[in-house]
Amino acid sequence: MLKLSLLLFVCLWLIMMIAGVIVWTVATSTGTISKLESTANTMLGQSNFHFNGDFLFRQMGLIGLILTLAFTAASTVAAVVFNLISDIIGGVWVTVIEEESPQPPSGSPSPPTLL
Repeated sequence: MLKLSLLLFVCLWLIMMIAGVIVWTVATSTGTISKLESTANTMLGQSNFHFNGDFLFRQMGLIGLILTLAFTAASTVAAVVFNLISDIIGGVWVTVIEEESPQPPSGSPSPPTLL
């Protein structure tokens, strides 16, 4: 479970980092970032507020790695606890029983007879 969850969460972290770079690039090229900076300058009464893309990328990468390790540990512990509880109580058995009717449904042809 550890290997599987680590692989899953590392892949999700990589996907989120790549998606973040794509969104940041599109927002920068369309001027959205500069509009947000000018709005923040106006609202805060400052003249030098700006977003530092490199700093944000590094911080999001670090936070993502920490969350990846945390989620991996949590899913591994959850699987161990589930298996221990399942061993203690014997698990859950689901049985499906199909009841057969002694008489054929009305309107159905009768079975052929052998002479």
